[in-house]
Amino acid sequence: MQKDDYPPVNGGREALLSAFNVPSFVASRTCFELNGYAGCRPIFEEPQQRDPFGEHENTPTLTSCTTWFRYLIKMVRKIDSFQDKHKPHDKEPEYVPEVSKKGYEWFEMSVFTRWDSPGKCRVLCIDTPPDFPNRLKDALLLKKTPPGSLTPLEAAQADPFALHADLLDIMTVYSDISVWRVRDPIRLFEKSRLNGHDLFEQIHDHARHAHHSSEVLEAAIQTVEQLGRYQREIHENIAHGQRTGSSRLGLTLTYRVQAREYTQFQISLVRSLKLRSDSSLQRLKNEVGLAYNNIARQDNSVMKSIALLTMIFLPATFISALFSTTFFTYGDNGHWEVSDELWIYFVTTVPATIAIVVFWRVWLDYGDVIYKWFKGLVVRAWNRATGSVSRTRTRTGNGSETDLEDKIDTARVQTGVTV
Repeated sequence: MQKDDYPPVNGGREALLSAFNVPSFVASRTCFELNGYAGCRPIFEEPQQRDPFGEHENTPTLTSCTTWFRYLIKMVRKIDSFQDKHKPHDKEPEYVPEVSKKGYEWFEMSVFTRWDSPGKCRVLCIDTPPDFPNRLKDALLLKKTPPGSLTPLEAAQADPFALHADLLDIMTVYSDISVWRVRDPIRLFEKSRLNGHDLFEQIHDHARHAHHSSEVLEAAIQTVEQLGRYQREIHENIAHGQRTGSSRLGLTLTYRVQAREYTQFQISLVRSLKLRSDSSLQRLKNEVGLAYNNIARQDNSVMKSIALLTMIFLPATFISALFSTTFFTYGDNGHWEVSDELWIYFVTTVPATIAIVVFWRVWLDYGDVIYKWFKGLVVRAWNRATGSVSRTRTRTGNGSETDLEDKIDTARVQTGVTV
């Protein structure tokens, strides 16, 4: 079912999910906008009859099992000029419509399954890629029976999670395609080395895709782990045989171990994709750092050019400024005349230059120390000033209270004498 065909909240969605025995809260907007979740609701029929020996049958009957989970994938548009026919992921179709101006497409897949004994299973998939039904059909038709395990038909009759392995396999393939589609532009950046000023906006967009990819993969890991836990608990409950009427459809030890180990394998696949996505994000950060370094190198080149021009024109500027002073005059007789007071220029200029150079060097080495010392001096002066004012006010207030108390005591004495 496409996302647009999915009924809205309070518009039929609750009724649709109730047919799968899914909790009503899953139909809310909160669950519809989460990055991932997983849930399970089994129904057991407790034994009521006795066996032929007069003892209660202690094996419960699993009559129904409902699961629901959410798995998100972000597909970025394929780069046609960067395709390699030897790479498997480049043979996959384009999942971003040509009319899309965003350059990416979200697939917020929600899967609801209901298994009813014996072997009746219904699956509802929301917002899947267009080729998802064909992929699932091919996976079910080409599925083979592992040695010593149950056939696909026997597994479907006895295991509520028989179909989940195929569903997660297909979703893992989509995640792999998504990670590679995010990685390809990064490799293009690394090979082209565009101008640093023109690179930041493009890197920002692809960094956003890489962040989203890592985020949804982290949620996918938790989803698959949760489904694996549900699967293990259900298998343990029906390990000794599940009653279906008068027959038993048991899960063999080989089947249960293989199913559990394959779920762990799927978890490791998603973890590996998460690491690859994190690597792409780190490579983008490296490209940003390289772009900053290139810009800094360009700025250094500009500063060197300015310094070179300054060094070229500085001698001429100094000489012209020196000869423009009144120490040098061009007389009416056509000869240069130098003032006898020229020594004043050197006496004032040389010490001033030395003082400025020394101050610059001292400030360069001890600027922080001088700043802290001066700041402490100002703070201490301020504290002394404010402290003296406070003590003055305290003394004034104490004096006033003392005078008032003296006047009250004098009045009391006079009153006592009068009486």
